[in-house]
Amino acid sequence: MAAFLNNCRFVPSAGGTTDWVYASAVGGCQSPTLAGAIDGRKYKFIAISSDLTQWEIAEGTYTAASGTFIRAIVLYNSSGSGVSSGQSGAGTRINFAAAPNVAIVAVKEDLISIEEPSAFTAAQMAQARANLGVTKKNYIINGGMMVSQENGSTAISATGTATTYVLDQWFFYASALTGTASIAQVAKATPGGSPNRLRVTVTAAQASIASSYLIVAQRIEGYRCADLLWGSASAKTVTAQIGVNAPAGTYTVAVYNNGAASGASGTFTISAGEAGADVVKTVTLAGVATGTWSTDNTVGMELRVYAAINGQANLLATNGAVMELFDVGLYEGAAAPAFQLPDFASELLTCQRYWEKSYDYGTAPGTATSVGQWQIINQGSALTAIGLQVGFKAPKRATPTITTYSPNNGAAGNAYSGNSSINVAANVPTVGTGSFHVWVALSSVTTANIWLHWKSDARM
Repeated sequence: MAAFLNNCRFVPSAGGTTDWVYASAVGGCQSPTLAGAIDGRKYKFIAISSDLTQWEIAEGTYTAASGTFIRAIVLYNSSGSGVSSGQSGAGTRINFAAAPNVAIVAVKEDLISIEEPSAFTAAQMAQARANLGVTKKNYIINGGMMVSQENGSTAISATGTATTYVLDQWFFYASALTGTASIAQVAKATPGGSPNRLRVTVTAAQASIASSYLIVAQRIEGYRCADLLWGSASAKTVTAQIGVNAPAGTYTVAVYNNGAASGASGTFTISAGEAGADVVKTVTLAGVATGTWSTDNTVGMELRVYAAINGQANLLATNGAVMELFDVGLYEGAAAPAFQLPDFASELLTCQRYWEKSYDYGTAPGTATSVGQWQIINQGSALTAIGLQVGFKAPKRATPTITTYSPNNGAAGNAYSGNSSINVAANVPTVGTGSFHVWVALSSVTTANIWLHWKSDARM
């Protein structure tokens, strides 16, 4: 599929079999420059001789500096020797006796038909979806940075060497940092309509990062990205779309498998004029045919955005420097659609496949509160222990780690007996992907009405 121009018709400098070099516009028509022809873009064009005996439809890229349309592939022509006429190779150029009229056109194959199948390539279909603002799916969860169950808007410090989740699905890698950065969800509307974004703020500068790095990343479950077929000969191209507000510089985006043994990377550049402004950047990565890429409930892919890495932009170089990420997507194909903000409730439920808590959404685990607590009630007098089966709102990716908390003071590993006014040990003997069992011994309490909070962690 080629690009289009409106009412662009011209006379080239010569006929023959040479490429078409613009000489003058045909009366009532636009030159390539006025029509907005873009350097390096592919166009289709029809050349017709003045006596209408010779004609040719060809396709090729435009070179703005010389005003040249390359006759790279001859699709149809008056001698029947174009590739769309069943010929091989690039087709045969017509030897025009004189300079013809050349017009930029669309052919049948460029148009979407509702009467018959359209023979679009994968790249063309991706571009069509992007043009219409639709896509198969965004492989990123919480790309709008709305969901932050564990930390809310509380900032997490990145220093030394650490891997820490900041908000749902998003975590950071810090390696050998001597400087520090504060990373948090912040309330600031994005171009895609989200009320939130992820902000990295340098709190202590680090001028040299020769052996250090700071990365914001998300792991994608293998079941979610299995259809991309990475690790096979059919691996599909993907495009990462990153909403970013950051200092000028070149930044790296990468997609790796679990353990980063295989992957692909690219870069985007923020110009001086874009520094400190909301911009949307895309990085297209060819599918990787080698390596092991999981297609189960383990890490299938990992998207990384590098805030500081040797040889490229170093956000940590300046104290107070800020990078914000928002409206992030990873899509199949060589083009990305406009970011579509998911419904918060459905996005929260998707995130709860990986992490869930008993507390209300805005309450941090370990908070002393009775709101949202679970209760175990004793209805017999001769019991030595009582228990409860807790069901999850969303089935977990894998068997999670359960942490209980006392509603009285937030003590981990405990429940609370209100009548006895003491914390008691909470035992979690069995855990599944849909529920867990918790029990409390009664030897140390006078009544068996027990309360507890919990969190469930099945992150990758």
